[in-house]
Amino acid sequence: MKLNKAVIGGLVALTATAGLIGTSISPAAADPTRPYAAAGSDTIQDVWNGLTNDFGAVVPSVASWNAFPNPPAADTTVSNAYIQTKTGGNWFIRPSGSGEGVKALSAVWDNTGHPSHQYPFSGTTAAVLNHEDVDFARSSGGPTAGTGLKYLPFARDAVAVAYNTETGLGVGLNLTTAQITELYSGVDATGDPVVQFSEQPATASTVVTVNGAVVHPKIPQNGSGTRKFFLGAINVTTAQLAPYIPVPNNTVAAGGLPENDGTQIPNDGDLIPFSAAQWISQQNGKAFDTTSGLALSSINGSAPTSGSAPSMVAGALFGHKTLGGDYDVVPTGTVGTFNRDTFNIVPSTFLLGSATAKQSALVNILGGTLGGAGAKSVIRAFGFGSLSYLGNSANFLDGAFS
Repeated sequence: MKLNKAVIGGLVALTATAGLIGTSISPAAADPTRPYAAAGSDTIQDVWNGLTNDFGAVVPSVASWNAFPNPPAADTTVSNAYIQTKTGGNWFIRPSGSGEGVKALSAVWDNTGHPSHQYPFSGTTAAVLNHEDVDFARSSGGPTAGTGLKYLPFARDAVAVAYNTETGLGVGLNLTTAQITELYSGVDATGDPVVQFSEQPATASTVVTVNGAVVHPKIPQNGSGTRKFFLGAINVTTAQLAPYIPVPNNTVAAGGLPENDGTQIPNDGDLIPFSAAQWISQQNGKAFDTTSGLALSSINGSAPTSGSAPSMVAGALFGHKTLGGDYDVVPTGTVGTFNRDTFNIVPSTFLLGSATAKQSALVNILGGTLGGAGAKSVIRAFGFGSLSYLGNSANFLDGAFS
């Protein structure tokens, strides 16, 4: 889905050399082999590529592996669907999204829950992971209650609705939380003239319109952190999704729709939740652009972006900034809140006295180096907001192994 993926032909890895991949104005490449390996979220993979691969990389010691190979996004029959993150490590299927990144991290480090260290946990593509095949996971969604993992805030994002424009559904669409809930639950809200249904209760063939224009809501694959966050923001569970939304959306080699990929909404009126930071990054040429012919909605009157490419920046939907330009703490788990932290996840043991020097050094990178001026510049260039509390352990979240 992204530009410059390394092709692993015949299961031979193409290793990217830190600082020699491209300039700071080019989409960053991925798939190197280095001391630390990260996998997971598609949403923050490109900004991580910028931190690790661009000329003068801020964090050259991290290999940040893309969530998907070159298209087709979930085709497990092509060789570059598999990765080898460490020399001598095993080959395993790419963790495709936040949820899969957590699963891979759990397979490596959860000796109690996963004594076999197998990822995926079952199936014909399962492989036994060697120790440290995944050092941390990228996530665009927050934790599941429990312990074993620590979620370290990374950068601010917001989620809006990308849509394929058509007559009656042009640029400048503004939706409320309630209207988005209608679109994805299929339940008509009394008194709202904007979202309308051809029948109630909704069925698989129900025609849905926004301002009179026919629309086709879609949703990313089940392991997507953007999907998880978006459904929480509109207070709709997977079980409550409207019957006209194909779940589990088995349209990309039975793997579901990758997030933040505008090619997945090719028809008039198609719409899907989309990371605003990814939108900015793609529009500004920092990542492969999939947004041609599409628009991004405002939500509750707040615009997700400001300015225009190639100098587009985060909009009001991202929340409140300090005078220094960093974002304040965002409320979590609040219906109607569409700005969010993204996370880097490590095993909780990495923050304890029993941690090795290498593990402690990684925590220092994720909580310290990323707060420096160089890292903030990259984070902002890729459409995300830098955080005022990065590295503050009071804002680290506990989460369960998968």
